Amino acid sequence: MPISFEHWPSKVANVLVYVTLLSGNLYSTFGGPEQDTPDDSKHQSYISPAAFTFLIWTLVYFMLGGMIVYQWFSNKVHQAVGWHFVIVSVLNAIWLALWTGDHEILAFITLIFTSGAVSFVYYRLKELHAAETIPETLFLHLPFSLYHAWIFVLLVVNGFAAFSPVKEDGPSTFQVIIAIAGLAFVASTVVGYIEYKKGDVAGALVLAWYLFGVFAQQEETYIHWSSLGLGIAVAVYTLKPIVFGLFGRRTGESAPLLG
Repeated sequence: MPISFEHWPSKVANVLVYVTLLSGNLYSTFGGPEQDTPDDSKHQSYISPAAFTFLIWTLVYFMLGGMIVYQWFSNKVHQAVGWHFVIVSVLNAIWLALWTGDHEILAFITLIFTSGAVSFVYYRLKELHAAETIPETLFLHLPFSLYHAWIFVLLVVNGFAAFSPVKEDGPSTFQVIIAIAGLAFVASTVVGYIEYKKGDVAGALVLAWYLFGVFAQQEETYIHWSSLGLGIAVAVYTLKPIVFGLFGRRTGESAPLLG
């Protein structure tokens, strides 16, 4: 597969913003002040997951790196994503700066726009640029499936951190109720990923990963066990397209895993 320099301005811009975004996250995680991390312990709520949950960023950036390389061999990336990855990366960088700078409400507002930008690309991939090859699935659809689901999770986590933070005397009954409602809302979106997004298993598994992270982090009894139950339910439900896919092969049909 030959290298293509067509649409090189957007491809170069994608490389630059990717390197900048990756460097910023690596610095904030490993090189910056101890408190300036994406999973900052100062920004806790009753649905905040354990620190290890944020390792999903590593997978997201690794897969996006694959997309950055793949774009030089396929114009499908430019057709589906174009300059929107630049917009997403800039908004993501602004969110990270606001989040680590203790501006939770401004960070939340920025994340709304970030989520919208990622959702726009995600929609184009699902509805207008279905994967036709394995490389397109791995290096174009998979990165944005993971990114879209994780940005949605961050939006919920950031919103609770801004408007329902942890209290010294423990959660009130109302906070417990809305925390469980928030977790149930996250879990319920698995229906969208599996039923309406052409069997997006990757996105659904991100939701399960988050819920298990909440189970590991939160000690309040109802929140603790609710997150575990919801996480198991999401993980089991996510197997649905895989099981149907196996049966489909036997009957001459197939079920896509990423769209």
